[in-house]
Amino acid sequence: MSNAWQFKPGNPEYEKYIHSSHWRHIADKRLEVDGHICCVCGDKATDVHHLTYDRFGNEATDDLVSLCRKCHGQAESFYDPAVTPWAMDEIKPNGNNFMAAMRVDALKIAPLVFDYLKAVRGFDFDSLMLLRQPDDPEGKRYWRVLQKAVNALCRKRYSRSCVEDRRTMMLESITNHIEVICLAEIEHYVRNAVQNSLHEIVVTDYAIFGKWDAVGEELGIAKGTAQKLRQDDGTSFGPSLRETVLYYCGLDAAAGIRPVDGFACLSETDYNRLNAMADYMIAVSGDGAFKGEFMKEEQSRVS
Repeated sequence: MSNAWQFKPGNPEYEKYIHSSHWRHIADKRLEVDGHICCVCGDKATDVHHLTYDRFGNEATDDLVSLCRKCHGQAESFYDPAVTPWAMDEIKPNGNNFMAAMRVDALKIAPLVFDYLKAVRGFDFDSLMLLRQPDDPEGKRYWRVLQKAVNALCRKRYSRSCVEDRRTMMLESITNHIEVICLAEIEHYVRNAVQNSLHEIVVTDYAIFGKWDAVGEELGIAKGTAQKLRQDDGTSFGPSLRETVLYYCGLDAAAGIRPVDGFACLSETDYNRLNAMADYMIAVSGDGAFKGEFMKEEQSRVS
């Protein structure tokens, strides 16, 4: 089957395979690898979702991901252009402009994915912080929870129109923009729900009486977080918030995406420089053919 859209319920060949013992064996292996945990919401996984149909009928373990029924349905909705239109379809008819398509999809898809993740994982402070936590033994690869979720929800979206390296770039662009949105909400939460009361009302009293554990319990945050807030002067939260925000906003700008408004840790100069970089990258790629893209010879001969 050459058409990816034949790989769906209702197609006889697809149905025959999905109900075969061979598929069940492959699917059970993926569920075991994931510990029967949904890679998006963290609940019990009941389904195994294709991230690509490149090896349909002989899937590698990494071609699949374990999901609960709700998250599986959401992943399919992101894949279906009738539900969530593809920028690759919208942009490319006007030129072979991958950069423009990547920028458009990041701006369009990232908020949708983030809203879904907040709906299934929670949107309180601790839930937002969990999205950025590392899950590797060394604790160095931050945002791994978020990266896994974006991969599970969106990778198949680009299996039809992108080769693997560009599929990866698409996912990285979407993930990075979600990281920026998430950082903005974390900072907003800290400043408005925590720092205002913490610094203006209880800092002196609780420092004197040593009741920081009670503060953390009241605010619903961990003891270590309360200790960091105790030392915070109101201009940052945790280690290097400003540097972290600049880094991820800089990655967005390199893709032609302007920074999210409202970061208190960014100065007017920071915003001006980031916006200038984003505008420059938009000018380089434009809305037509990306300047560095290959164009057929007959097209280049048009006078």
